[in-house]
Amino acid sequence: MTLNLLGQSGETMKRVCLISLLLICLFAPMHAQAQATPIGVDIDCDQQTIEINVHPEQNAPVDVTCVVSNTGSLNQKINVDGSVDGNSFSLILSESSFDLAAGEDATFVATFSASPRSEVTTEDYNITATVESVGQDPIQIPWGQFGSTSEASGQVKSMPFSRMSFQVQDKSTVIIDEKIDDDDGFYQVQLTLFNDGNVEDDIVVEIMNTQELSDLGITHSFYSVTPFYFGVDFYRELVSSGSTSNSGFMLFGIDDLPEESFNFEIELRAYSLTDESAPYVDVTVDAQVTGSESAGGAFGIESVSNDDLKIVGIAGGGIIGVIVLLVLISKLTKKAGKQKIAAKEAKKVAKAEKRTMKANRRAMKKAGIPEDVIDDEFEDDLDFGDLDEDFDFEDL
Repeated sequence: MTLNLLGQSGETMKRVCLISLLLICLFAPMHAQAQATPIGVDIDCDQQTIEINVHPEQNAPVDVTCVVSNTGSLNQKINVDGSVDGNSFSLILSESSFDLAAGEDATFVATFSASPRSEVTTEDYNITATVESVGQDPIQIPWGQFGSTSEASGQVKSMPFSRMSFQVQDKSTVIIDEKIDDDDGFYQVQLTLFNDGNVEDDIVVEIMNTQELSDLGITHSFYSVTPFYFGVDFYRELVSSGSTSNSGFMLFGIDDLPEESFNFEIELRAYSLTDESAPYVDVTVDAQVTGSESAGGAFGIESVSNDDLKIVGIAGGGIIGVIVLLVLISKLTKKAGKQKIAAKEAKKVAKAEKRTMKANRRAMKKAGIPEDVIDDEFEDDLDFGDLDEDFDFEDL
């Protein structure tokens, strides 16, 4: 019994001595504490600014090596903890507790991560080392007392990235069967740009084979109404993150039709000016030029069905025949590639016939011929105005 009391008394005296020593250090002059400190901790990490790639195909956590040191003169149990502001990032420590002898240190890893496609943002982080207890028979240290904490802090950032898709809406072969005449003869292709990155992207669509097109007599340009843009060899637009733009258009045509038909390609490449390391996207537009000697038959009509011939035969001559002929030409020239010349000539004939008919009606009215007789004579139920509305000659 006496031995137990003596043992407990010894332990108590040891603790009292340690606590007394701590108190002496607490109230001792600063220069004296610097020379001999029973409690001390330090933490240091090899990176203060952490940058995380959040590209969906390149996203990976970032490991940072940190060292925690016992700078005191006693054994210490040291705990480490980390935190990041906001909800955009996470921080995990490989270890959270260390038992270190005086002057000893230990290494651990702080792992920072962010979700793929995260927005561009910056947050502060903090890693704290705290002495929990000192001595072989641990004495608990009040948090933050006696210089028992140390911090490593910095910033963690999610980095901008560019990722896009590019296509033309109509992927069929463009048929060019007329030359450029002022604003006519141009064919239009719509450009579709999708910004799958996390930052507004400055995207360029460029023609890669301009010299080849020039040699073929192909004229081209780009434009956009909203936002306004005009260019010859390339198109450029700022596209917001996560959005699709259909604003851009490419126009092209041929200066003069050749005698023989030929095929060609327009090679387009879309790339980012915001992120030069981002991969580019190539798209090809296929086109065919119809030569001036390619179409056969009168007015470029290659074939006429028996039913069409019967209609013409029944219609006979006169104004009814002209109307039927116009319809027939419209139908057949569309099949043959919109032979515009034939349609315009046919329209001239129709207009001439219409003017003649109106002049004759006025003359008959002045001569006192009854209206019903005039109507029977000219079959007034055939309205040329309706004919123009039924089909557009200019589209032929």
